[in-house]
Amino acid sequence: MLNALKRYRQALGLSSLPFPGDNHPLIPKQKGCGNLTSTRQLRDIVQDCFNIAVNRLNQDGMETDAEGLQSATVHWLRHTGISDDVKKRPKEHVRDDAGHSSSAITDRYIDIEKRERHASAKKKKLRPIS
Repeated sequence: MLNALKRYRQALGLSSLPFPGDNHPLIPKQKGCGNLTSTRQLRDIVQDCFNIAVNRLNQDGMETDAEGLQSATVHWLRHTGISDDVKKRPKEHVRDDAGHSSSAITDRYIDIEKRERHASAKKKKLRPIS
């Protein structure tokens, strides 16, 4: 991601990395100037990336992969990111980053993780003790 950020900033004629006091927005508004004030534009960009990837997979004859990615949405990506985050970071940090109003919402992701672990353990074969 860092290399992609550097290429992006260089393409805009900016320094590779922001410096203290750099006020250039990471993703500028499509219309007007300044920072994004809504998540809609970012959601549209991510969804466009999914759609482009689906088209390329189809063009490359990878229809099964394209079908799988076709169902991907921005909300699915957010959910996947939060589910992965709660495995590695304090839930309070994940809660704040995700914008959840309470820890109870973030706890649902942890409960899902526990249910998945339980389900996978049911299939685990036990070795006899020798």
